[in-house]
Parts: sequence; structure tokens; C-alpha cells
Amino acid sequence: MSRHINHCHLSKEALEWINGELLGDGHLNCRSACSARFVYASKHFEYINYVSNTLAGFGIIQSGKIQKRIATYKYASLSYSDLFDIWLAWYVYGSKQIPKDLELTPVVCKQWYIGDGNLSAFGHRIPSVRLATCGFSITDVLWLVTKLNHLSFKSTYQQNNNTIHISAYSTKEFLKYIGDCPTECYKYKWKL
Repeated sequence: MSRHINHCHLSKEALEWINGELLGDGHLNCRSACSARFVYASKHFEYINYVSNTLAGFGIIQSGKIQKRIATYKYASLSYSDLFDIWLAWYVYGSKQIPKDLELTPVVCKQWYIGDGNLSAFGHRIPSVRLATCGFSITDVLWLVTKLNHLSFKSTYQQNNNTIHISAYSTKEFLKYIGDCPTECYKYKWKL
């Protein structure tokens, strides 16, 4: 008896959205030799609903109900063969690594910023953007810095905490590049 395998035929926008989430707090879990599922946890129920609804719009269906554990909500999708292909690109030897064909489009950067970015200001200065990249190798982070600089966002690697700093000179341009925040709970990340 053959086992049913889910397919979702992901669009370019869907792939960009998922890749952006994977740069941030999103994860893919491989549960078989041919499929994977998308998993996300957040303290904001609104954002988990946004994740669920966005993925449903891409044809990726939620598995069961959103779980609440202490102060965190957890989303998990059904398993899909299309997500397995993405898992193969991101999880080399079982650890998360950035695919070298990844493009930092506005959608990718927006989802990344929502998951792992913030504005950082000292005194009365214009805020700068910080992107947490703690889970990635130094080589991957330096590669991201190069890609951001090619997009004309003055970016540097912060060795002391393995993060990326986008200069205050590029903050407005970066926020304009990624567009508006899709949820109320993270709009504070756009407030200059």
C-alpha cells in the first residue's frame, strides 16, 4: 500500500516568504525521506495566525491546532514534499545553513527582520537595524553582510554577538525596501 504524499507547488512569493522565515525563527522538520513540515513559535498569537493564514494561502495546511505552551504559541504544518526540497537546501548535515543561491528580496528581508531584527538607538541618534544571526556560522553571516552591502545597505558584522548591524544611514532605506509590517504586534520594529 502506497503512502499519500502532500504537494503544494510553491510560487516564487511563497519560496521567498519561507526563506525569509527560515533566516529568522522559522524551522523545517524533516519527518521522512521525502517530506518536511514548517514549524514556528511566537509569543504573539496574532503572528502565529498570520503565519498559518499566509501558509494556507500558499497551499500549506496547518496540522491540528495552534498549541500554547506557557507564553509561547506553536504552529506546525502538514508535511509536504515541496518543503523537503527546501529542507535539503537549508539543512546540510542536519544543521541550518544558508543556501548560497538565496536572494535577499524585499519579502525575504521583511520576514527575516520580523523574526530576528530590531531597531537599536542610543540617545537621540537615528536607530540602526540589528539582525540576529546567532544560529548561523560566521561564514554564512559574512556572506549575508556582503549581500546586504550589494543592495546598498551599509552593513557590518558584529563579532561579539555574531549579528549584523545595518548603519543608521541605511535604516530608512532598508525599512522602505522591505515594506510595511503585516501585523500590529511587530509594528514597533518600524517606528523610527
